[in-house]
Amino acid sequence: MRLEYAVISLALVAMVVLPRSDAVVSIAVALGLISGLPAGPIMSLPARVLSPHTRSLGMGIFYTLYYGTMMLGPAVAGALAQSTGHAATAIDFGAVVVLACPLLLWAFNRLPEAQPKIA
Repeated sequence: MRLEYAVISLALVAMVVLPRSDAVVSIAVALGLISGLPAGPIMSLPARVLSPHTRSLGMGIFYTLYYGTMMLGPAVAGALAQSTGHAATAIDFGAVVVLACPLLLWAFNRLPEAQPKIA
């Protein structure tokens, strides 16, 4: 699992650092095919840290934030691209956001798991 984080991080850094070329497209395609994270396990992550009595509220907050950021992400990328005058800025914004994902997953995995309290 740690090797996968390292490979994903290196590929994402290469995508940001390398100039626009066929190599970047090849890296993006390979990264998506080999290490694409499925939606099901990602959406189940909050359940790992929420106790059963707070799980419904926690999942509601999680999905509200998730869909809010999914709505704002393209708007922010478009505003950045319009302010710089280059469409590549939106792609760079997306690459930076994807680069943050392994770091956020690493931080999430450091959270303690919910322990049921015995009365």
